[in-house]
Amino acid sequence: MNHQQLDQFLRKLDDIEKIQIITHENVNDYDGNELIIEDDSSIPRLQEKYFFDKGPVYISKHHRFADMPLHMHTFIEMNYVYSGECRQLLNGKEVKLTQGQICLLDKDVPHSIPELGENDILVNIIMKKETFSTAFLGQLSNKGIVSSFLANAVSENQRHDRYILFHTENHENLQLIIRNMLCEYFDPQDYSMELVSYYMPILFTELMRVYTLDKNFELAKSSGKTNIIEILQYIEEHYKDCTLTSLAETFNFNANYLGNMLKERTGKTFLELVQTQRMINAESLLTNTDKSIDEIAFQVGYDSLSFFYRKFKELYGETPSRYRKNKRTV
Repeated sequence: MNHQQLDQFLRKLDDIEKIQIITHENVNDYDGNELIIEDDSSIPRLQEKYFFDKGPVYISKHHRFADMPLHMHTFIEMNYVYSGECRQLLNGKEVKLTQGQICLLDKDVPHSIPELGENDILVNIIMKKETFSTAFLGQLSNKGIVSSFLANAVSENQRHDRYILFHTENHENLQLIIRNMLCEYFDPQDYSMELVSYYMPILFTELMRVYTLDKNFELAKSSGKTNIIEILQYIEEHYKDCTLTSLAETFNFNANYLGNMLKERTGKTFLELVQTQRMINAESLLTNTDKSIDEIAFQVGYDSLSFFYRKFKELYGETPSRYRKNKRTV
């Protein structure tokens, strides 16, 4: 399947749409068994066990021409607007998605979707919570303090709002990734499901780029000052010789104010951020080089080998030598 064939496939009326375009009433295509109303809720809840027989990711086109009633589910859902637009009621709040945008919903978010028109093509990509954690948070939170901050910010966003709207409409690379993934899924060949699972971390990494750009823009617009991302990027690049005083001078802040802001925004003190970045770099050197532990400790900024050992074990749960050995026997 190429992109033109994908477009034809998504726009063609499926069997349920052929009914809904006449009746404008929702047809339940879950055999009446998967929409379960539990004792503590009046909202039907879709169960994940019916969707993941082929792998950790399930993709489908949302049926047009009828309202999707209020429901929730036990899995993570990503809604991608392939064409047109889509309105959703998420936790009682109306959210409008336009072509090319993505909305990521946490599990058990009550939501409904008003009737979609002929040109409104919505694709649902669903995954188990653990798949999301592995593909997104797990892949990104150990790459540096900037990625860690953003991954945690996304996770925090989910805990509070329970969904995230990504403004991905102008990101051509991300659109290409999704279209390629949909071609593999809807016209499976040898290793198609493996490719779909490989696409997911790439897709989430692109979403992280979008999230970073959005947050940078919002922070700069609201404060008119250097934002937290730039400060963390500076620490990432200068962690070996950076001090709170020199950081404050670089960004024209009072040192005490900057220290308090870092703690408030990241949950870590300046020294903890520096230590974290040192450990991330040390872990990478242990995994990917044959340098001695003494060399690595010195390279990431530690004069005391015993202090390096203690800090590494606090973060990773084992000594550097044991960590390296375990990594290389996997």
